[in-house]
Amino acid sequence: MFRYILIILLSLIEIIIFPLPGKTEQTNIALNVNFNAKVTYIIKSFKTTLPSKTTITYTRVPRGVIVSVAEKEFFSPNSTKISENGKILLRNIASVLSSFNNKCTVESHTEEKLPQNSIYKEDWEISIVRATAITNFITKCCGVDSERLTPIGFGDIMPFKGNVSAKNFSNNRIDFVIFDYSTTR
Repeated sequence: MFRYILIILLSLIEIIIFPLPGKTEQTNIALNVNFNAKVTYIIKSFKTTLPSKTTITYTRVPRGVIVSVAEKEFFSPNSTKISENGKILLRNIASVLSSFNNKCTVESHTEEKLPQNSIYKEDWEISIVRATAITNFITKCCGVDSERLTPIGFGDIMPFKGNVSAKNFSNNRIDFVIFDYSTTR
């Protein structure tokens, strides 16, 4: 029951934080940018900047573009501390994000087998901490405006199911969702 309440609350929070654009915003978007061309350019920028790995995938979705990165690129199992290689990868991601003015959510998806002595009792708890750690690193260490990034931890409640391109990793991933419309917080 708690899980369903959490899903509903997270959905409501996302709707409040990232409402669908109104008519004026749609007009501004149409005037300012051809987003299909921009999405292609964003994906190309990421592919040029990030290493070519099977742990990174790019997906066009109605809300924009999702850059999915296997969680192991950033974190050891049961850890919330970003690895040194993860920091290098995040600096590269931040350099691309800095090139655009789009809003982005950092969505952590985790199916961890947490040890009994863990301070986290549920997947979604460690997921929230990881998303926040990544967002803090990108804003504090890489200079991306904090108003453009929002961390969200989903735990295991949003597995791959056609919403992103599953490759050699499944539900343990970090999704960087770059929105194709203006959002407000």
